[in-house]
Amino acid sequence: MRLFIAMHFSEPVKERLYSAMQQLKSQAVSANLTRPENLHLTLAFIGESTRVAPIREAIREADPPLPLMLSVGGAGRFGDLWWVGIEENPALTRYALRLQDALRSKGFPIEKRDFRPHITIARQVVSKSPIRLSVPCTAMTVGHVSLMKSERIRGKLTYTEIYRHPSA
Repeated sequence: MRLFIAMHFSEPVKERLYSAMQQLKSQAVSANLTRPENLHLTLAFIGESTRVAPIREAIREADPPLPLMLSVGGAGRFGDLWWVGIEENPALTRYALRLQDALRSKGFPIEKRDFRPHITIARQVVSKSPIRLSVPCTAMTVGHVSLMKSERIRGKLTYTEIYRHPSA
Protein backbone atom coordinates (compact mmCIF):
# COMPACT_ATOMS: atom_id res chain seq x y z
CA MET A 1 0.00 0.00 0.00
CA ARG A 2 1.13 3.55 -0.71
CA LEU A 3 0.69 5.47 2.55
CA PHE A 4 0.89 9.00 3.93
CA ILE A 5 -0.23 10.85 7.06
CA ALA A 6 -2.45 13.89 6.60
CA MET A 7 -4.85 16.45 8.01
CA HIS A 8 -8.14 17.24 6.29
CA PHE A 9 -10.08 20.47 5.92
CA SER A 10 -13.40 21.93 7.00
CA GLU A 11 -16.07 22.63 4.37
CA PRO A 12 -15.38 26.42 4.32
CA VAL A 13 -11.67 25.76 3.68
CA LYS A 14 -12.49 23.20 0.98
CA GLU A 15 -14.70 25.83 -0.68
CA ARG A 16 -11.80 28.33 -0.70
CA LEU A 17 -9.47 25.69 -2.14
CA TYR A 18 -12.00 24.77 -4.83
CA SER A 19 -12.42 28.46 -5.70
CA ALA A 20 -8.63 28.78 -6.07
CA MET A 21 -8.62 25.74 -8.35
CA GLN A 22 -11.33 27.30 -10.52
CA GLN A 23 -9.37 30.60 -10.71
CA LEU A 24 -6.31 28.67 -11.82
CA LYS A 25 -8.24 26.59 -14.36
CA SER A 26 -9.73 29.74 -15.93
CA GLN A 27 -6.24 31.18 -16.52
CA ALA A 28 -4.41 28.02 -17.63
CA VAL A 29 -4.17 26.43 -21.05
CA SER A 30 -4.08 23.07 -19.27
CA ALA A 31 -3.79 21.80 -15.70
CA ASN A 32 -4.13 18.55 -13.80
CA LEU A 33 -6.32 19.75 -10.92
CA THR A 34 -6.40 17.87 -7.62
CA ARG A 35 -9.70 16.08 -7.17
CA PRO A 36 -11.61 18.06 -4.49
CA GLU A 37 -12.06 14.97 -2.31
CA ASN A 38 -8.27 14.44 -2.36
CA LEU A 39 -7.32 17.85 -0.92
CA HIS A 40 -5.24 17.41 2.25
CA LEU A 41 -2.17 18.60 4.15
CA THR A 42 0.59 15.97 4.12
CA LEU A 43 2.47 15.60 7.41
CA ALA A 44 4.62 12.62 6.37
CA PHE A 45 4.90 10.62 3.16
CA ILE A 46 5.64 6.97 3.90
CA GLY A 47 5.40 5.31 0.50
CA GLU A 48 4.91 1.59 -0.03
CA SER A 49 4.34 -0.33 3.20
CA THR A 50 1.99 -2.84 4.81
CA ARG A 51 3.30 -2.03 8.33
CA VAL A 52 0.24 -0.15 9.59
CA ALA A 53 0.60 -0.93 13.34
CA PRO A 54 3.95 0.87 13.80
CA ILE A 55 2.64 3.86 11.82
CA ARG A 56 -0.35 4.08 14.15
CA GLU A 57 2.05 3.93 17.13
CA ALA A 58 4.17 6.73 15.64
CA ILE A 59 1.10 8.96 15.18
CA ARG A 60 0.14 8.46 18.84
CA GLU A 61 3.72 8.73 20.20
CA ALA A 62 4.32 12.03 18.40
CA ASP A 63 1.34 13.37 20.38
CA PRO A 64 -0.59 15.57 17.93
CA PRO A 65 -1.52 18.97 19.43
CA LEU A 66 -5.25 18.53 18.89
CA PRO A 67 -7.42 20.42 18.47
CA LEU A 68 -5.12 22.53 16.29
CA MET A 69 -6.01 25.88 14.72
CA LEU A 70 -4.78 26.27 11.11
CA SER A 71 -5.00 29.29 8.82
CA VAL A 72 -5.09 28.53 5.11
CA GLY A 73 -4.46 31.21 2.49
CA GLY A 74 -2.19 32.64 -0.14
CA ALA A 75 -0.86 30.70 -3.12
CA GLY A 76 2.34 29.90 -4.92
CA ARG A 77 4.05 27.35 -7.08
CA PHE A 78 6.99 24.99 -7.33
CA GLY A 79 7.65 24.80 -11.08
CA ASP A 80 4.40 23.59 -12.67
CA LEU A 81 2.84 22.56 -9.32
CA TRP A 82 0.50 25.11 -7.71
CA TRP A 83 -0.32 25.19 -4.00
CA VAL A 84 -2.28 27.05 -1.35
CA GLY A 85 -0.36 27.90 1.80
CA ILE A 86 -0.67 27.28 5.51
CA GLU A 87 0.25 30.24 7.70
CA GLU A 88 3.26 29.69 9.94
CA ASN A 89 2.22 27.41 12.79
CA PRO A 90 4.95 26.31 15.24
CA ALA A 91 2.74 23.63 16.86
CA LEU A 92 2.04 22.07 13.46
CA THR A 93 5.71 22.13 12.49
CA ARG A 94 6.83 20.60 15.80
CA TYR A 95 4.27 17.81 15.45
CA ALA A 96 5.22 17.04 11.84
CA LEU A 97 8.91 16.83 12.80
CA ARG A 98 8.17 14.63 15.86
CA LEU A 99 6.00 12.41 13.68
CA GLN A 100 8.70 12.04 11.03
CA ASP A 101 11.30 11.22 13.73
CA ALA A 102 8.94 8.63 15.28
CA LEU A 103 8.45 7.01 11.87
CA ARG A 104 12.22 6.91 11.24
CA SER A 105 12.75 5.30 14.66
CA LYS A 106 10.39 2.52 13.53
CA GLY A 107 12.42 1.90 10.37
CA PHE A 108 10.52 3.97 7.80
CA PRO A 109 12.75 5.80 5.27
CA ILE A 110 11.25 9.28 5.76
CA GLU A 111 13.14 12.00 3.86
CA LYS A 112 14.95 14.57 6.00
CA ARG A 113 13.97 17.96 4.66
CA ASP A 114 12.35 21.16 5.83
CA PHE A 115 8.64 20.89 6.57
CA ARG A 116 6.87 23.35 4.26
CA PRO A 117 3.15 22.88 4.77
CA HIS A 118 1.10 23.44 1.62
CA ILE A 119 -1.94 22.06 -0.18
CA THR A 120 -1.35 20.95 -3.75
CA ILE A 121 -4.22 22.19 -5.91
CA ALA A 122 -2.81 21.43 -9.40
CA ARG A 123 0.09 19.85 -11.24
CA GLN A 124 1.33 20.19 -14.82
CA VAL A 125 -0.06 23.71 -15.12
CA VAL A 126 0.60 25.34 -18.49
CA SER A 127 -0.30 28.96 -19.21
CA LYS A 128 0.48 31.57 -21.83
CA SER A 129 0.50 34.45 -19.35
CA PRO A 130 1.20 34.83 -15.62
CA ILE A 131 -1.41 33.26 -13.38
CA ARG A 132 -2.74 35.31 -10.50
CA LEU A 133 -4.50 33.57 -7.64
CA SER A 134 -6.21 35.29 -4.74
CA VAL A 135 -6.82 32.96 -1.80
CA PRO A 136 -8.07 34.87 1.26
CA CYS A 137 -7.05 33.49 4.62
CA THR A 138 -9.52 31.12 6.28
CA ALA A 139 -9.05 29.61 9.74
CA MET A 140 -10.21 26.21 10.90
CA THR A 141 -9.72 23.74 13.72
CA VAL A 142 -8.25 20.32 13.00
CA GLY A 143 -9.56 17.57 15.27
CA HIS A 144 -7.71 14.48 14.02
CA VAL A 145 -4.77 13.08 12.06
CA SER A 146 -5.34 10.45 9.36
CA LEU A 147 -3.30 7.60 7.94
CA MET A 148 -4.21 7.51 4.27
CA LYS A 149 -3.90 4.91 1.52
CA SER A 150 -3.34 6.13 -2.04
CA GLU A 151 -4.39 3.97 -4.98
CA ARG A 152 -5.72 4.17 -8.51
CA ILE A 153 -9.31 2.99 -8.81
CA ARG A 154 -10.69 2.89 -12.36
CA GLY A 155 -7.93 5.28 -13.41
CA LYS A 156 -8.63 7.84 -10.66
CA LEU A 157 -6.22 8.61 -7.84
CA THR A 158 -8.18 7.84 -4.69
CA TYR A 159 -7.23 8.46 -1.05
CA THR A 160 -8.85 6.35 1.66
CA GLU A 161 -8.52 6.90 5.40
CA ILE A 162 -7.42 3.66 7.09
CA TYR A 163 -6.73 5.04 10.59
CA ARG A 164 -7.78 8.17 12.48
CA HIS A 165 -6.29 9.57 15.71
CA PRO A 166 -8.08 10.23 17.88
CA SER A 167 -10.77 7.87 16.62
CA ALA A 168 -14.15 9.40 15.79
